[in-house]
Amino acid sequence: MASGHTIVELPIILILSFGLFHFSVTSDVHNAALKSIGLLGGIAIIIFSMLQIRSVVIRKKNNTNPGNLIERTKYSLSDKPVLGGIIFSLLNPFFLVWWFTVGLKIISDAISLFGIVLGSPAVFIFHIWMDYVWLGGTSFLVQKGISILDVRFYNIFLLSLSVLLVIFGLYWVVLNVY
Repeated sequence: MASGHTIVELPIILILSFGLFHFSVTSDVHNAALKSIGLLGGIAIIIFSMLQIRSVVIRKKNNTNPGNLIERTKYSLSDKPVLGGIIFSLLNPFFLVWWFTVGLKIISDAISLFGIVLGSPAVFIFHIWMDYVWLGGTSFLVQKGISILDVRFYNIFLLSLSVLLVIFGLYWVVLNVY
């Protein structure tokens, strides 16, 4: 699935990189544009975190076990993981929003620091590596952890991570406003 996700992300990173590079070379408002991108990225992180907090609260309120949330259907893509990665990436409503906010900020910082020749490949390599670790680790932990973890601890863990992301998003907003 991570390979399918990679197939979708590579063109997006390239398009955003070349668009930012062109914009930064031809624009007199380069710093203002980068601050705007950073501000939008911070706001997006806060929104994603608040949505995660909301889903934990709703799950707790409905007394839903996280282990029961993932069910196989007759339309399962488990035998076609690359296709599943492509489809789930493209159909994820937050995928493009993330890339046009948070991802755009990461790409712009990398281009500012290393130039387009080194910055764009660095973003791709480090981002994809983290995707593989995240997706592999998540699938392992979901498989092993849900049966071991107490639902209350799992919800506290998710809430803690979400609060940390809200703080990080606020830091990014404040950093780019001033």
